[in-house]
Amino acid sequence: MIIKFILLTSFCFNIDNEIKCGQYLRDNLSDASECKFMADAIGKAQKRKMLKKEGNLVEYGAHCIAIDLEGYNVDHSFKISYNIS
Repeated sequence: MIIKFILLTSFCFNIDNEIKCGQYLRDNLSDASECKFMADAIGKAQKRKMLKKEGNLVEYGAHCIAIDLEGYNVDHSFKISYNIS
């Protein structure tokens, strides 16, 4: 039984020809669909944020990590890849 999902996103952006990268962690998501929804929302927010700063998002990815009573559950965890356009 899956107790929760943890969302880990990573992103890189280019502002003034300088690449910077970061990560964002969201804990205690109720299910896989909420994790996927949050991953998409965070990616879109990061892209909007970079456009306002006259930069661009060059890389974005997310991992939805399933946690059960024994810890990490590899069978229900998944990676989401995005094409940045």
